[in-house]
Amino acid sequence: MKDPRQTAPDAVGLIQHKLSVPDLPERLVPRPRIDTALGTLIERRQVVLVLATAGAGKTIAIRQATTRLPHPVAWLSVDATDSRPGRLLAYLEDALTRHVPAARQVATRALRAGIQHAESAGLLAESLKGHQLVLVLDNLERLGVSGDGWEALGAFLHYLPRTVRAVLLSRRDIPAAVHRELDPTSVACLREEDLAFTVEEAADALRLNDNDTIDAAEAVSATGGWVTGVLFEAWRSEEHTAVVGGEADPLHGYISSRILGELPGADREFLVTTSVLDAVTAERARVLGLAGPAGRMGSLRSVRLPVVWSPDGRTMRCHPRFREYLLEQLGRRDDVELRRIRLAHGRLLAAEGHDEEATEVLLQAGEFAEARVCGARVIRQVIERLDLPVAERWLDAFGTAGHEPRELTTARLMLAWARDDFRGGAAIADTLLESGVRDEVARTSERAAALMTYCYAQCGRLQDADEILRLAEPGAEVAAVRYALGTLFPSYRIDTPPELTGGPFDAAVLFAKYWSGHLTDLDVSLESHWGRSLATPWRIAALRAQGHTREALELYERTRDSVSNSLSLHAVLPELLLDAGRPNEAITALEEGRKLALDAGAHAWYLGFTEGLVRLRILDRRDVATSLAILDELENDPLIEHALQPLAKGRAWRGWLLLRGGADAEALGCLREAVALMQAGGLFLELPIAAALLAEAEWRAGHEDEADRAADLAFRVAGRHGSHHVLLQILTEFPAVASRRIDAEADTDTPWHAVGRALAAQGANIQVMERTPTVTVTEFGRHALAVDGTEARLRINKSLELLSYLSSRHGHTADRRDVLDALFARDDRSTRAYLRQAVHQLNLALPPQLRLTVEQNRLALAEEVARGCQSLRFEAGLAQAHRLAGQAKLSAIEELLARNEGEYLPDRTSQWVEERRGTLTRQSVEALSSAAELALQLHQYGDAARLCDRATALDPLREVAWRVRMRAANALGDDGGVLTAFQRCEAALSRIDASPSPSTRRLLKQLQR
Repeated sequence: MKDPRQTAPDAVGLIQHKLSVPDLPERLVPRPRIDTALGTLIERRQVVLVLATAGAGKTIAIRQATTRLPHPVAWLSVDATDSRPGRLLAYLEDALTRHVPAARQVATRALRAGIQHAESAGLLAESLKGHQLVLVLDNLERLGVSGDGWEALGAFLHYLPRTVRAVLLSRRDIPAAVHRELDPTSVACLREEDLAFTVEEAADALRLNDNDTIDAAEAVSATGGWVTGVLFEAWRSEEHTAVVGGEADPLHGYISSRILGELPGADREFLVTTSVLDAVTAERARVLGLAGPAGRMGSLRSVRLPVVWSPDGRTMRCHPRFREYLLEQLGRRDDVELRRIRLAHGRLLAAEGHDEEATEVLLQAGEFAEARVCGARVIRQVIERLDLPVAERWLDAFGTAGHEPRELTTARLMLAWARDDFRGGAAIADTLLESGVRDEVARTSERAAALMTYCYAQCGRLQDADEILRLAEPGAEVAAVRYALGTLFPSYRIDTPPELTGGPFDAAVLFAKYWSGHLTDLDVSLESHWGRSLATPWRIAALRAQGHTREALELYERTRDSVSNSLSLHAVLPELLLDAGRPNEAITALEEGRKLALDAGAHAWYLGFTEGLVRLRILDRRDVATSLAILDELENDPLIEHALQPLAKGRAWRGWLLLRGGADAEALGCLREAVALMQAGGLFLELPIAAALLAEAEWRAGHEDEADRAADLAFRVAGRHGSHHVLLQILTEFPAVASRRIDAEADTDTPWHAVGRALAAQGANIQVMERTPTVTVTEFGRHALAVDGTEARLRINKSLELLSYLSSRHGHTADRRDVLDALFARDDRSTRAYLRQAVHQLNLALPPQLRLTVEQNRLALAEEVARGCQSLRFEAGLAQAHRLAGQAKLSAIEELLARNEGEYLPDRTSQWVEERRGTLTRQSVEALSSAAELALQLHQYGDAARLCDRATALDPLREVAWRVRMRAANALGDDGGVLTAFQRCEAALSRIDASPSPSTRRLLKQLQR
């Protein structure tokens, strides 16, 4: 089987002349005014927009100006087909690679890996780092008014290094979405009035074109300085703003009467017929059926026309607006002639290797058989770069599945999977069966077999899926599908995950790894074409399950409109919304997911959504009777006996509800069954929840040892996730499970103690609001306020102290009297006036919607401002870090402490500051101690010693840190270090008339043996 990594979007032919810097006309008016203005703007601004109508001289002006620049120039002339973002990025990449080799295949590889267009564009932009370059994008109006092409271009500009300049030429305004993320000061614009001829320039142009008898001032007055109007004497026509030459469009009328009207008929016919070609040569014109093309081109070469000729005179390219007119004239020919020309054009494109363009033209010509042949060669690449609507339109035009090229059948199945249309995928397989070719396709195409198997199984048609598997050749793609289905149906289970191959079915492997609880294996760089798009929801889910709620939300917001498989998003979104404090939206999303699954014929998905709905109802404490009724529906479903995952989780959720209702004996039976099923099926994602519930049920039944074993199972499996987030969520409702395990420990430094501390440190849910200006307050090492990255200058220092004080208060509010006492230690007329000024100055610096409010002598700080305070972010970060486990937790704590170095409000001496400073120091010491313990457990003894030294430097009385220091020294073979640590501990405690605890002394004896 062909390696999927060997097929790439850039295998589709690219039209090279679009990447060439345009030639300058032979007769050219020097315009130093324009050259200087453009050159200055390009040097000073990163993005220069040149917006003007057709014929305003945009391209020539930029072409002249860039010749004077010291930097290389990359050029791309956009066509209408480039509105497809994958196509646009392929051309953009090729243009840049000519000057920056590091850009080669950056975007196309990313698209093959399934990375979305916007992110691929950002990667391409970042590959230019360290290079000085001017990129010119011409004819951008061809991208339309809006669309995915503009979104991709906007992302590219957003990530463009500062050393690279971009010049954008268009007849229309650039959509705001393209440059809304850019600093407005980095964008400049030239419009038609800037490019218009001055009287002097018009006079030079007219003389250069043998029209020196015409009054230049009159010409400029009549045309507004429009370059094409001046050069073609449009000012002479009294009707140049009305109907001319029988045309409704004034310019078209002018072209008809004053340009084409003066040509011989044969030349006119030649221009109209060859308008289908972007670049006209004698050889290409001959393919269109034109006789004597070389002679015709020689004739046209001697005439002034709005075209550009190559230096050797063999290639002609029409001005875009001129070509638009010619194409309009071509469209008026009779259908037979028009079809003949399109057919010849399509065959020419196919012969030149431009199969994608050939497919489109042949479809326009109604030549579906030849279009199908071309489309079959490139449709897989079209799908892999995520231009799914194009592939769907082609397949609709090609006709129904059956006796067709296998590439098209596989493409139909790929689209069905990408769209979560499992009923549609099964229908394709059924059509193949009716045509008598399904078995042959399954035997000869592993990919088609894998896709048919998956669609059949998701529809609950396991017998058909089994039949396909019996016929399929074993391979990586079939193994990936079996592994994915094994999380649902035990009969397909494979114990060892298949290796990632770089193919599109890597997404199926990641899907199964998520449900199996292998969360740390999901953040990988896939080279799997559209596979990464299918895997994105599971990356979101893994982040959520590990407690990274904000990161998961950010990834969801970035990708929700571009991820093709909505079922997967609806599967992972509800719990993310619930963690973010949005339960109603979470329930709604799950109910929508159930409906989508029914519509898609995805029976297995429907079962999963059903059990997920019950879990969310439990977490949101909704009506128990309704939840039990939903579980009854689930357990009575005919497919449930084959579907391990929803069955196991359904039993766990029933046990949860029964525990809440006090039906402990019945709950115990359900939970034992659930835990056994999850363990047997390798379903470790939610096993910590079921095991913690079982621990509670066993305890209530008087089975203390069984309760401890179940609790330890929950803890052990949660550790596989790389985070204790899922475990901590269930322990929030049943904290006694953790308390009992902590009480049973003889030592005081066990992992269960860490869980207890993490429970105590849990913060509030994250809410996602509409964007408001970002306020940040630096409090460690210095004290400063910044709004959207710009530091504010406050005239009164007490304004900042007031902000930090209110942020430290519960609810971020305080009575005026408390504020005066904290900030001034007195309440009199002078301090009240000073406070009013401090409030006023602070509100001047804050965004209007986030200003401090004062009502009934009570001051209140906006939640968004408080969240921007460094000390609160530090505390929230600690709470988040305590949710993690192992190396992830250790790294998070060290990174957090590194970002928050320095004394809290170093230039403030108020009593409240001293108290707050002490609280933050204690939290730092607690974090350092926890990190030291982790480092010790991970056998990173040098790190453990270093962290202990930092902790005891801040708090010499932290005895637990001294014990870890002793263990670390012992592990390093430093017997003297063990004794030194004990003695330093003893000396520190003696200052408060205390001595080391018995635990510390026993440890010294143990380590000295």
